Amino acid sequence: MTDHLQLIRQKLDHLARMRQYLDYSLGQTAALLPIKDWSSLSAENHETLAAFRVRFGEFQEHLGKTMRAVAIEEEQKTEPFGAVLAYMEKLGVLHDPLWWKSIRELRNAVNHEVEDDPTRLGAFFLQMTQAVPALFVCHDKLRAFCHASYGIESHHP
Repeated sequence: MTDHLQLIRQKLDHLARMRQYLDYSLGQTAALLPIKDWSSLSAENHETLAAFRVRFGEFQEHLGKTMRAVAIEEEQKTEPFGAVLAYMEKLGVLHDPLWWKSIRELRNAVNHEVEDDPTRLGAFFLQMTQAVPALFVCHDKLRAFCHASYGIESHHP
């Protein structure tokens, strides 16, 4: 296995671990939604939301980096990142590059939103929880492509 394919395998293994943590945080966060009264949330609830926000962002970011690594392996254009997204759509890994960009914008918005607008913040968290299953589908499809094309088996902890 080439060094670059080994790197892709490591990225897929890391994603598998990240997915477990995100899935756990998704369950914890979904139990809090919809949030009607932010002032009634405990410190633990706020920590749950913060962990979910971070794990969501990190999973999407790392999934994007793994998609870029596959595009490099396939000798595809990787700049701008939209070229990677278009290639992932061609492979069937991603159903819509615009969806990916909207999820990234959502992630960025929630990272910059302050709790002064609880209705908006609550909507962000709801949208993020709704996006997780589709991110997991992209991950599954990317793993399947890597297995079929390179013989890479990602290890699940």
